[in-house]
Amino acid sequence: MTRCRDRGGAIPPLRVRQPEKGYRFSIDSVLLADFASAYCGRSVLDLGTGSGVVLLLLARRCDVLKTGVGVEIQRTLWEYACRNIRESGLGERLSAVLGDLRETVPGLSPRSFDLVVANPPYRKIGEGRRNPDPRKEIARHEVACTMADVFSAAGKYLAPRGRFAIVCPSARLPELFALGEAAGILPETIRFVHPHADEPANRVLVAGSRRKTAEQVVLPPLVVYAGRRRYHPEVEKIFTGFFRE
Repeated sequence: MTRCRDRGGAIPPLRVRQPEKGYRFSIDSVLLADFASAYCGRSVLDLGTGSGVVLLLLARRCDVLKTGVGVEIQRTLWEYACRNIRESGLGERLSAVLGDLRETVPGLSPRSFDLVVANPPYRKIGEGRRNPDPRKEIARHEVACTMADVFSAAGKYLAPRGRFAIVCPSARLPELFALGEAAGILPETIRFVHPHADEPANRVLVAGSRRKTAEQVVLPPLVVYAGRRRYHPEVEKIFTGFFRE
């Protein structure tokens, strides 16, 4: 296990460094950060943090966040996360750990995080074409971890009154419900994401908790595009709030 920290001062405008080739974060990470910010607490754990973008966005929006930790299995992406944390001036609040979420991560206490977030690999082994780039392969296919592994880790580290927020393909929602029940995390808030208003959802954002009596709420759908290569006003507002404030 390797951890990076840095002590910073004022927070400069957000810049996210990422590999020119290989895995790069997508709009899913931005939508997850926006969705999860409603549940942000003093401590946040990002399972499979990549270049750290979800943690960075949450820290900029949520003043209550005092300790954010990202776990990443790929050394190259972990190094980018460390650099992004350092250059964003958020080293007092954020850190990144090089480790495997399927194992016990040293330094992380069980049931201690107010919010756990995840943007896990979407495709099972054997689904779709395998990517020749091993970094993309790990990020997009369940090579280094499965969704079941992610839920198991979330169940391990989520505080009793905490929330777990995840983004995944809408087609895997029934599986997500089953995994959540097995991990003791029941879905409370659901929001479907549609590419265009006249198209079916292809992503879903879900927040859950350990509470057994919580009512399930389905939020109005989120539409990504209003036209050809033009974001819907709500999505444009999300990007503006995160990157241009």
